[in-house]
Amino acid sequence: MDEDEIRRAVARGIRDHQRSQPKPKGVVDDVSGAACGCVVMFVVALVVMGMIVASNR
Repeated sequence: MDEDEIRRAVARGIRDHQRSQPKPKGVVDDVSGAACGCVVMFVVALVVMGMIVASNR
């Protein structure tokens, strides 16, 4: 086994390892989507509470 074969084998192993790892961009998208959903639910809750308070006056 010469140096080029070793380099190719290492590069192939690194590529295979990177392909098997989950994509971080997808994780970031999931987290940002969940945070956006959380903010929307918070705003909806505030609006509902405001309507309840206004109707009790």
